Amino acid sequence: MNKVHRTITDATKKTIESIPIVFPVQYGKIYAEIAKQHNIELRAEDIFAKEMLDEKMIRHIVLICEFSDQALIAMKDNNMERLQEVILETQKLREEIYALQKIVYEDPLTKSYNRKWFDDTYLTDHDKLHLRGNGTLVLIDLNRFKEINDTYGHLIGDKVLTHVALKLKESGGRVIRYGGDEFFLIFDQHQSLHAIEMKMKKMLAYWNKISFKSDSYNFKITFSYGIATFTHGSDAETVISTADKAMYAHKSRQCEL
Repeated sequence: MNKVHRTITDATKKTIESIPIVFPVQYGKIYAEIAKQHNIELRAEDIFAKEMLDEKMIRHIVLICEFSDQALIAMKDNNMERLQEVILETQKLREEIYALQKIVYEDPLTKSYNRKWFDDTYLTDHDKLHLRGNGTLVLIDLNRFKEINDTYGHLIGDKVLTHVALKLKESGGRVIRYGGDEFFLIFDQHQSLHAIEMKMKKMLAYWNKISFKSDSYNFKITFSYGIATFTHGSDAETVISTADKAMYAHKSRQCEL
């Protein structure tokens, strides 16, 4: 593995030789792309140390404060030229922040949110046990996914996960790959339970109509789901456990059909 990472490092160095200025986030992105060519999926913590991420975020905050002060001064002095320069600098900073967020919060395979995004967005900072805001959590688990991986290979399994995530995004909820073949869908408080249930049934109907093809084999994808509502301050473990139990009850009903 170290030999492979050395190869990836050398390829990354060669790639960035022609780039005048390389930010850490750019290096990480290029490194991750080359690693993927070697069939290595990297997590954010594999690319950036926590200290580096913290240092970059602090630098971004400082720069945003500086740009705000400069913009106020430019407006006070009616210096439109300087104000335009500050706006352009701010836009560049926003793009770098967005790129950094994608590396930290995006699942590299499905392009959905990852578990860290869920933790940082929905769990309270002080103890990581309670949920923020009001809404509905849907836990989704693919049925017999291990069997698909074992029978058709992990490349086919990856394609299945990617397509599932893409269809889940059409629901209008926030899609989180929570782990393996398990996804969360988060809907805000304005979506009724009835509307969410209808979305899930419609999605199941879609999967019942289509088949995946691998060489001469055709196979179908099904999933089980469980729904749990939450309010601000709800115990996260209880909400996830409620959705998990509902999901397994749904899975049992499907097996009986």
